[in-house]
Amino acid sequence: MRARWGWIVLVASLALLLDVLVAGGQARGPWSARRRPGMRPNSVLADRVLAEDWPAEPSSPREVDVARFTTALRQLCHGMTARRGESYGRWITSYTREQGVDPFLLAAVMYRESRCDPEALDLDGIRGIGLTQIPWDLYHPQVERGVLSYEIHDGAAREERAVRMDRFPFGPIRLQQAEANLYFASVLLSMWQAQHETIDHAFDQAAHRHWVSHFLWGDRVRSDVEEERVLTDRRRLLELYGASQGMRPLRWRDVELGCPLLGCPRVVLSWLGAERDDGQREHRGIDVDALPNEQVRAVGDGVVTFAGVDLPGQMEHVQVRDRSGYDAYPRDGLGAGGRYVCIRHGSGEQSFASCYMHLEEVHVAYQARVRRGDVIGTVGRTGMRASAAHLHLEIRTSRVEDPSQIMAGLLLGRMPPTRDRH
Repeated sequence: MRARWGWIVLVASLALLLDVLVAGGQARGPWSARRRPGMRPNSVLADRVLAEDWPAEPSSPREVDVARFTTALRQLCHGMTARRGESYGRWITSYTREQGVDPFLLAAVMYRESRCDPEALDLDGIRGIGLTQIPWDLYHPQVERGVLSYEIHDGAAREERAVRMDRFPFGPIRLQQAEANLYFASVLLSMWQAQHETIDHAFDQAAHRHWVSHFLWGDRVRSDVEEERVLTDRRRLLELYGASQGMRPLRWRDVELGCPLLGCPRVVLSWLGAERDDGQREHRGIDVDALPNEQVRAVGDGVVTFAGVDLPGQMEHVQVRDRSGYDAYPRDGLGAGGRYVCIRHGSGEQSFASCYMHLEEVHVAYQARVRRGDVIGTVGRTGMRASAAHLHLEIRTSRVEDPSQIMAGLLLGRMPPTRDRH
């Protein structure tokens, strides 16, 4: 009798513990949660744009032309050689076709995780291996003799799946090799695509739109920021390929305005009026999330009124007549704007200017005529002290305007309740 009561108490205690865990939002799933090492949620950016703020993603073409895909991939992966581009393009399209995965998504994961560098290590603090930064220790318990095993739960039903991935031995050394890494990433993306509904019901999740979040996080998604950056890169690649025309332009002051970067909508990191230099000045534009070497594009037709550098001091702006002239101004001697371009749009009282700062390269000269979408430079960090690369965008009439309002939809972001500090 005493033993029986002991079992009853034990069962009741376990039930109580389960209730507590469920009430606290920490219920366990059907297995111990797989967690990618090194991932930390960005709570600031997660609140800037919510999952419901994003429009639907453009679809990929059913048939992918490998040569066109390779050309677009080389443009996305700034500086990629023709030989490497041909190999990556062939591997990505071939292995994703085998696994039923979107090749544009895999390429976007590769770009975001490693910047297309097979030797990337601990990029952005994330511990992984190779082109897609696969964490070997996360997956190796599921792999035995070249077979990847996982479960799908559908209500009361349970299905065990076994997928062969034995083209290469699954190990850290092979993951450093480009072809093997892309092959394994295709298989793992296919697993997450099949398993994500099971995982989303079994584990607590931060709101997210796409199953690629699980490739980035594991079973528990803690932020959708990482997912949205991959999807932005996917949109960029689709535009470079020619499968998407991007978002429609907006009209303001009788001028059609388009995206300053490919892959819109893009996220606003910092707003007009935010404090700078410990409150000594206010931000005169907005900062748009971007990576180094992304192409910066004119938001509308116009004439270049400035192409040069900002130097320290008041009104110390110098026109640079040709691209080689920028080398005369050392980076550590530039003012806050760094290398930048301004373009005058429209005419008369309705005219206005757009300015693009912190550029790495400047591709236009003073008085050049540009059309909406023309490349005027690349994203950089010139003039910055500590911030990561981004695009600083200004719109000026007789006063400083707010681009996040003028270009709402092309640019996304919920302004924080208090002014941000950087």
